[in-house]
Amino acid sequence: MKINYEEIHNLLIIKSSKIEEVKYHIIKNGVIKIKKQKIDLFCFITKTIISQQISDNVAQLIWNKFCSYFENDKPSLKKIPNINFLENILLNIGISKRKIAYITNFYNISKSNLIDEDVLEKKSESDFRDQLKKNPGIGRWTCDMTLIFFFQRLNIHPKNDLVIEKVKKRLCEIEKKEINFDKIFCPYLSIFSLHLWEMSKRVLK
Repeated sequence: MKINYEEIHNLLIIKSSKIEEVKYHIIKNGVIKIKKQKIDLFCFITKTIISQQISDNVAQLIWNKFCSYFENDKPSLKKIPNINFLENILLNIGISKRKIAYITNFYNISKSNLIDEDVLEKKSESDFRDQLKKNPGIGRWTCDMTLIFFFQRLNIHPKNDLVIEKVKKRLCEIEKKEINFDKIFCPYLSIFSLHLWEMSKRVLK
């Protein structure tokens, strides 16, 4: 089903009508869309684990190095013949031993077909998290990123994201009141979260 992002944008503006600061930034941000990923689930989880607890710029540089080991810079689970091939790449791109362990563990599970993308897509948010969090290195934040950016779920609010929490706190300070963002912006919390990330560049100056 095609997502009407223009309609969602207009609804977010209406929902923020009593929160002037939020409304201003949503309008300034413009229509925000969740772009469909061009990588498979294994590579998306790998990219997300790489990005844990480091800056976006550094994460992108490391991810680019990872991609460079594959034809046309396009990695995929099918292009990784065995775990030794993967480990050599991970050692060369400069990530921690802990992250290497997380990624190779998820590789083994993916290769064994213990993770089924189609089954995951149909799971409830709670069941989805329960299944993925069984794997080392995959917590609430990684689950949220996967739900939003890989499966394009529209109502996910990544509460463990430090930037989002800082922006929410700052908005409450500016408005001089507590704001129940979850209640106001449901059922489009994913899109609203993308707005929070975007407005952080201005609100957190």
